[in-house]
Amino acid sequence: MVQSPKKTKVLFVCIGNMCRSPMAEGFAHKYGGDFLEIYSAGTNATGVVSEDSIELMRELKIDISKAVSNGLDAVPLAEMDIVVSMAPVRARALVPRGFQGKTIDWKVEDPVGKSLTVFRRVRDQLHVLVKQLVEDARRERERVV
Repeated sequence: MVQSPKKTKVLFVCIGNMCRSPMAEGFAHKYGGDFLEIYSAGTNATGVVSEDSIELMRELKIDISKAVSNGLDAVPLAEMDIVVSMAPVRARALVPRGFQGKTIDWKVEDPVGKSLTVFRRVRDQLHVLVKQLVEDARRERERVV
């Protein structure tokens, strides 16, 4: 039996792991769940996922209602293949010394405490960014396999 290659591990990081990173995680599951192992975390996790994020993702038929707000200590950071930071901290500063994976920094506005219009704009920006990331990761994977 031919063993399929291991899934590419991707981590999305924002501050509270309550808005941006859970939405990014939801999009990644939709577009790359077949070959990605997806995580999200916060540099200062709040322990809750924003109801606005859940509702706005539901508008696009993506259910993140079971998402959990985690801190960085709850994810296998050193095992990640790709770490994306939307926090004020650069991704390279979040990973352990000698990290061999790819680090990416996205400038995405933090929608906490802002209007649904801002939340929608952030969601839509994440939609585009995550879709591109998944497409790039899929091409890279096909090149290697």
